Order: sequence, then structure tokens, then C-alpha cells
Amino acid sequence: MEEKQTLLGALAPAAPLAARMRPTSLDEVVGQVALVGPAAPLRRLLDRGEVPSLLLWGPPGSGKSTLAAVIAAAVRAVPTSLSATSDGVAEVRKAVAAAVERRAHGEQTLLFIDELHRFSRTQQDALLPHVEAGTIILVGATTEPPPRAISPALLSRLRTFRLAPLGNDDLELLLQRALDDARGYAGTLQVDDDARRQLVGYASGDARRLLTLLELSALMTPRGKPVTPNEVLIAAQDRSLPYDQSGVTSALIKSIRGNDPDAAIWWLATALEGGEDPRVIARRLLVSASEDVGNADPAALPLAAAAAQVVELAGSPECDWALAQAVTYLAAAPKSPRAGEALGAAREMIATRGQLPVPGHLRAAAKTYRSPHGEGEPFDLEQRYLPDGLEGARFYEPSGSGGEARLRDHLATLRAARAGKKSS
Repeated sequence: MEEKQTLLGALAPAAPLAARMRPTSLDEVVGQVALVGPAAPLRRLLDRGEVPSLLLWGPPGSGKSTLAAVIAAAVRAVPTSLSATSDGVAEVRKAVAAAVERRAHGEQTLLFIDELHRFSRTQQDALLPHVEAGTIILVGATTEPPPRAISPALLSRLRTFRLAPLGNDDLELLLQRALDDARGYAGTLQVDDDARRQLVGYASGDARRLLTLLELSALMTPRGKPVTPNEVLIAAQDRSLPYDQSGVTSALIKSIRGNDPDAAIWWLATALEGGEDPRVIARRLLVSASEDVGNADPAALPLAAAAAQVVELAGSPECDWALAQAVTYLAAAPKSPRAGEALGAAREMIATRGQLPVPGHLRAAAKTYRSPHGEGEPFDLEQRYLPDGLEGARFYEPSGSGGEARLRDHLATLRAARAGKKSS
């Protein structure tokens, strides 16, 4: 049937190398021994031919779509593939309607949804009745931690399998297979040792990136000559290489931390052009607003939160300008990690000394508590707030950066007055 070609069917010779080399059985799957090795849980399920709806969680290029195709073949289901980045409710309804018709004729349907986390919670929950009724075997794929990215109701009905990034030995095995196999170069292409190491290094655990880079390097190599590091280097600069998610988001945050708005906006553009989920960017910006900017500019956190809200309400591409506004503001803002450092210092002391009792006057409905907002002095300088035994402990030391300098001066005045009150 036509749908079979969407996951596991025959491919034209002109198909990309990564597609041609996709494993067609569990024995060809590389690097996921904990899942598909002898006596591993997924292999045992497939050997019985009874596979529940499940979620494949792992980094790009770790084999999620490959496993979905192998699963479909093992359970003899008709595979249909959707992508949450380009398909919506209408496509899901169409796929489910076809599954209902097949079921009436005794056929199973495996519905593979790539980037499942890109669906809204409402879209994800719309799959629930079809999963529960057994109309479809749902296989979702995500690069995001499931508790954060997948609807709790749907997640509770899926068996989650985590795929590990591929190691260098795994990538070298895939590289040699592509050079030897008839689906690849069938022994017609040679790659020298330095180029092999370079290919594996650039791949960073991503099988699809490895094979794409090998294919581009081969195109750069004169006929009859081996691939050398020079061809790999040229190919690695080609814009068609897969998007480096972890590298780009790391560069974005480090550019913000380093007060370089030009670099930060470049990495934001790279992430958006690479297909990054705007929600991932928004979450990283929220963390950076507190972790990097902190009290040096208290406006940074509500600005990042507002940008995250625009992402949720407007979606892409309308949210892109809000992300750009947040990125440039955070990158240009003064920085201070002192609030987070204060929390870390307090936690270290708790780890050393344990939990300490709450002083009696600070307990709920305590009679001896004196409100600092009463008449007279604006602050009660004699009242203690730390537990017994921690008198004089200092956790928060404001920096002189940006608006935190005002907090530093104000706090210094209060601390000096409190010390003077105690000594008098």
C-alpha cells in the first residue's frame, strides 16, 4: 500500500544516502543495545509481535524514525508517518479515518508522529481515544524530556523508551557499512583515516549527520580518489548539513552571557532557520534571565516571560520578533549571578548543618512577631529572621552591576544600622 512507502518502502537510487542506509531490521540497528540487544525490552516485545503505543525519546540522529519503521514491519502493521512540524489535526483525522477502515478489514495501523512535542497539549490529547481503542499503534518521537513536552494524559498511555546518542564506535561502524553496502557505495569509495576521524567528529553522535556529511564529501572528491580531510572540511561548511541543536542553543546562551547581542541574534537566527522549536528557545531565555542577568536588571525576567507567552499564544513565525527582542535585551543587559550564588550557598549550609528549627516568633500566628511595617522605624532592626546559630550569616552579596548596585547600597545601609543597633 502507498502508506508503506512513507516509513519502510523501497527507495529510489537517487534518495539521500541516509535514507538508503536506514536499517530494515533490529539486527541492523546500531548503538541501542539496551533497547534492541538480546533480551532487551523492545526486542522482546517485537519478538512476540505485540507492541503497545510507545514514545521514542532521544537526540537527533539516534534512530527514532528507524526504530518506528522496524517496529511497523515486525508487527505487520500499515505504517503512516506524520510530522508535528508540518501536519495538524486535519492530517491526524485523515490518518485515523484510514486506520478505522483498515481495522474493519483486519489490518493494524502504526501511526508514527515525528517531533510529537511540537503538537499542542490539545492536539496530543486528541490522540487519546484512538490509542485507548486500539485503532492505532501510536509511535511518537521526541527530542524533549517527555514529562515537560508530552501531555500527562497521553504520556501515561505510552511506553517510553530512551535512545542514547551514538558513540564514535557506532558511527565508525555505520560509516564502514555505507562504504561497503550495495545501498551505499558498494566498495567504490575510499576514505582515508584522517577523513574518517573527521567525519565521526563532525557527526557528534548523529547518524544522519554522519551519512549526509559522507555523501557531500564524496561529491567534492574527484572520481577515483579517496576522500581526504580537505573534502570533509569543505562539505562541513555546506549549509545543507543538519542543524546542530545542542551546539547552537549553547552558543546562543553563551553569547547572551558574554554581552554580545550581535552574536546572540546570529545564533537565534541560526536556531530558527534550523527548525528549532521556539518553546525550547523561550525556556532557555527564561533561565538566562534569572541565572545570568538576575538582579542586575530585574526587568529581564518579566520580558523573557512575556516572550515565552507570545510563543505560546502566537506561535511561529509571529513569535520570532518577541524572541529577538528578548535575546537582544538579555545580551545587552548587565549581568549578575549573585542571587543564584546565594541560593547555592544556603543549600550548601543546609547540606552541612541540616534543617534548622523556625524561630518561635516567625511561626504562623506567633504573638511575639513584630511587623516591620508598623509605626515608627520603617524596619525593625532588632528582630531576627535567621534560625538560631546562624546569626550574622551572609548568603546574598549584591554586585555593583546595573540595578543591583542600588540593592547593594541599600542593603549595606540596613546591615550597618542593624549591626549598630545590636552593639548599642
